[in-house]
Amino acid sequence: MMARIPRAAAPDVPPVRPPVPEPEPPTELPFREVPLQNLPLPSSRPDYDFRFSATVLWRPTQPLSLTSHANLAGLAADAILVRARQVSANEDPGRPDLLAMRLAGLLGAPAYDGGGLVVAMAAGITVTLTGEDTARLEKMAALRKAEEAWEQQRQYERSRREYFGGEVLKSTGSAVVWWLSRHEEEIEQAVQLIGPLTELAAAANDSDVPEVFRHYVGRRSGAPGDPCEDPEFDDELADLLMQEEQAASGTGDDGFTARVADLMNDLGLSPDSEEGMVWLDRVGRATHAARPDREAAGPDPEDLAGPDGTPDQYDREPPRPGAPWQDFQND
Repeated sequence: MMARIPRAAAPDVPPVRPPVPEPEPPTELPFREVPLQNLPLPSSRPDYDFRFSATVLWRPTQPLSLTSHANLAGLAADAILVRARQVSANEDPGRPDLLAMRLAGLLGAPAYDGGGLVVAMAAGITVTLTGEDTARLEKMAALRKAEEAWEQQRQYERSRREYFGGEVLKSTGSAVVWWLSRHEEEIEQAVQLIGPLTELAAAANDSDVPEVFRHYVGRRSGAPGDPCEDPEFDDELADLLMQEEQAASGTGDDGFTARVADLMNDLGLSPDSEEGMVWLDRVGRATHAARPDREAAGPDPEDLAGPDGTPDQYDREPPRPGAPWQDFQND
């Protein structure tokens, strides 16, 4: 007879439970749209507003059933406008296109409103100005450019006046040096211009002509009223020189002095005037220049002889500069 072997008790196995599916993450609410058309944004200049247009994309941050705000769309639009105003208030109204580019980069990223109830961003942004404001700004810009150009012109003229008044015409010497620096080879011309430059320097400084330069004033060749510039002067002087050669005496009504006096009267010159003295000085120098043979050989003994044939005790002298009329009278 076979003995039975008792079986071991089977271990307790817990029942297999089906896996519990994990809950799906909550689906985000889609963005909603709110159009904004031609709304004003401040600029850096008063009374010149930008015109702002865009599409606001927004959604709530929690289920609508839990939201205590009645107009979330308006809240989202205001959040976009607040961000836009912070940028536009520092922008020049003459550059709306640049502001549109800045706002596109700033408002294109979603951001919460101040209370955290909505997330909002903007797309399709445009910024413009009214036609009247654009025309005014263009006119003001043109005027501003013209004013700046005029101010530059004034500054240029002011600098030139300071240069000529404070440096070039500060004195006769500075004026002559200035002229010579531009005409280095024309020294004789510089000497002839001492008179005009002296007068210019005196006028520029509201002062009288210095005493040392007064004899240069009015004696320049070619000046208005210069009797030596008269086209008949050379013929008159040649005739006088010939008559002087033929005259037996240099005194009296028929002498050289009387004829010179008559010619001066015809020219309207007074022997005591400055113009008359200059004219006489030139006539005297021309007279001696016309007698080179006598100057070289010395005076004619007959000219020096007295009535009895003996040498005269009064020798003839050429006219002296500074007293030409007296020299002619004593000739």
